Amino acid sequence: MTYTVAPHLEYFKIPLTDFVAARPEFNGFGVGAYVFSHADPTPRILLLQRALTDSMPGCWEGPGGACELETDKTLLDSLVRETLEESGLHVSHIIDLVAVDCWEHHRRSGGKIRVAKYSFVVEVQEALRWSAGKQQPVPTLQIPVQLEQLEHEQFGWAIKEDILLSVRSLNGRFRFPLGGHQAPNILRAFEFVEQRQSKERSGDLAQ
Repeated sequence: MTYTVAPHLEYFKIPLTDFVAARPEFNGFGVGAYVFSHADPTPRILLLQRALTDSMPGCWEGPGGACELETDKTLLDSLVRETLEESGLHVSHIIDLVAVDCWEHHRRSGGKIRVAKYSFVVEVQEALRWSAGKQQPVPTLQIPVQLEQLEHEQFGWAIKEDILLSVRSLNGRFRFPLGGHQAPNILRAFEFVEQRQSKERSGDLAQ
């Protein structure tokens, strides 16, 4: 499990057991990954459609899931593992934290738990390749996404306008849970990527 982390995210490399112990108000922890393709003039984000037999059937989301204290050494290891399990993609760099969402989850078996989910913008190995001595984006449709069939029906690469249309009307392709955090967080991820691209063009992006 080899990946790099932006310097301002170093805190998340502490042991997961310590991270959890410092937040006793929560019973469960989750992670989410926002994966972008930069092969087209407009960035595209990877979205997965939830299985029709799962909770929130048919809704769209980024790769993600629950942290596993038994196997994940850090919260970021959880992020990398979940991204690989749900999309078949290998996280190479964790760029920034987009959102922290907290809610009460009602279990099917009864009872409820308090959950905190940390969502990050990431880069994946499969979205870049070396050409002419430098990294170049892989064409979006050539990025080899592999779904976990029991959890997701299909995947799609959405531009920002796709998300806005889906939020504002019933005519959009992507359906999100009403009142949920997915759509706002995805739009926030787009804003971050757009700002980063603007800084790259102007040469102001901090290393």
